[in-house]
Amino acid sequence: MAENKEMTNEQMTGADSEPAVRPKHVHREIKETRDEIRATGKYAQEKMMNGMIMEGDLKRVTKYLESAEHERVERLSNDPYRTQLYSVIVGIAIAARAAMDGGLGDEEAFMVCNNYTKEADECTDVTRLWEIYKKAVIDFTTRVNENKSDVLMSEKVKLSIDYILRHLHYDISLKQIADNAGLSETYFSALFKKETGETVSEFIQKSRVREAQSMIQYSEYSLLEIGQYLGFCSQSHFSKTFRKYTGMTPGQYRKKNFKRTW
Repeated sequence: MAENKEMTNEQMTGADSEPAVRPKHVHREIKETRDEIRATGKYAQEKMMNGMIMEGDLKRVTKYLESAEHERVERLSNDPYRTQLYSVIVGIAIAARAAMDGGLGDEEAFMVCNNYTKEADECTDVTRLWEIYKKAVIDFTTRVNENKSDVLMSEKVKLSIDYILRHLHYDISLKQIADNAGLSETYFSALFKKETGETVSEFIQKSRVREAQSMIQYSEYSLLEIGQYLGFCSQSHFSKTFRKYTGMTPGQYRKKNFKRTW
């Protein structure tokens, strides 16, 4: 694992409003990994599942889990038990992020995620692990559904959230997002705030921090590389924003959560 390094002005330049320069090799490596996932169909499946959880669509999630059961094991280890455990724990973490993007409170989502992760980690029956994963996904979806019962999100905002999540490592602007939705910046900003309870900027920051959490926990990219890749213009900006939403610095989070065996 690479050590955390202080950024120099040469490594990251510009004010917070200016785009940061991503290291080409990091961008290429991550892109290649994502391309491999897309090639196997897993990327599309993950996006579809995330969309169902975000919408709180319990009926579709249940049906999808039933149809996908035979494809559940990933080739992550030569040990069938460890393979299934890795797949389930990562799947629970992904479901938690999708639920938060669907409006579930961060504290509640993390609590649920931790409970199911602990249950999976303590499970010794490989066939039981899949049941834990299904229970977790259904739980997250149900909570999102209940949370949305009084707030119906318009199709424009749903599409915009999807657009933001697909472009977190790009320098996306309010104008780009509003244009993609076919709305004026002023109207879109008001609509987004009304339906999500957050400004577009706040939503982007929180989403980037969630992505950073995943990369810090499950990859060996340095904190410098992760901050640059996700568009933070300086290490101090990355650290300040990360602490705002997690209560700790990126370095503290990695020390506490890094999965060295993954």
